[in-house]
Amino acid sequence: MAVVLYHVPQALRNAAGLPRVVDVIFSNGYLGVDAFFVLSGFVISMSVASGAWNVGYLLRFVARRSVRLDPSYWAALAIELSLGWVGVRFLGDQYPFPTVPDVFAHLAYLQGMLNVRQISDVFWTLCFEIQFYLLLVGLLVVSHVSAIRRIIPPRVLLAVVFSALVAVSLALRGGAIKGPNEGLALIRMYQFALGISAYLYATNKISVTTLSIVAGGIIAARIADHAFVETAVMLAAFVTCYASIRSERFNHLLDVRPLQFLGRISYSLYLYHASIIGRASAVTMMLAKTVPNGMIPFLGLAAGLLGCVFFSYVMFRLVEAPTMRLSRRVKLA
Repeated sequence: MAVVLYHVPQALRNAAGLPRVVDVIFSNGYLGVDAFFVLSGFVISMSVASGAWNVGYLLRFVARRSVRLDPSYWAALAIELSLGWVGVRFLGDQYPFPTVPDVFAHLAYLQGMLNVRQISDVFWTLCFEIQFYLLLVGLLVVSHVSAIRRIIPPRVLLAVVFSALVAVSLALRGGAIKGPNEGLALIRMYQFALGISAYLYATNKISVTTLSIVAGGIIAARIADHAFVETAVMLAAFVTCYASIRSERFNHLLDVRPLQFLGRISYSLYLYHASIIGRASAVTMMLAKTVPNGMIPFLGLAAGLLGCVFFSYVMFRLVEAPTMRLSRRVKLA
């Protein structure tokens, strides 16, 4: 929801007369992505922890994630392209309509690496997620092979590789070095690593000393770059992940129907909200110029946010829920 608020155009926020403190919350909603990547590291670690970690497992994992994620993503692409075409064809929008290669780049989650303009502002995070999934499971497969052939102990191999990736990630994020491509998830690897460490520590797979080295190093590096708010958000996500396993009381606090509902539709909400809120805002601003009613911007803002949630719920029921059920039929073991 923080990311949804962030994508409400500033012009509409100003017209709606939001109090300064509320506008600050909207403006900093992008920090939800920092929490999102920590949560992703935690959840995927939980998902693959008991896997066989062989090549077959990697292929089944990719197939399962593809069935789970792709149809909703493709639907979001189709909707955005359709709306863009209508805008260009009938409303005179200056929408830079994507080429066929651009669309295929999106279908393969390669638009970031290929420096292709994102069809929707939110799709870049999906590219990062896919890269992270493949990297993590790929490393687990390599560690499995290493264990069989007695080359390097798996724990040593994973520790060395991830330590190197996190160090490079922090250097990229802090600007100490420049990466070859802005579409590489490596720049956010430290956030995924923080989520991984939360899972490993909560399940007693690493010691408090190891946790202190990993999490402490990440936090110290981000504070050194003056990323104080980002650090606070990451720590909040870390604590949430840890407590979700170790504290039954904490889980009861989160067991609230509105929160559970938003959590259930969160993938659909993330995919579709930018298109809806952007166009709802445009219509609202047009009405505000023709209808002499100071409440129009505020009502338009509220309608846009509710419309995002309602449309996302509909798409969840029509597309996401069936593919979730279908993905469970792809057995990892």
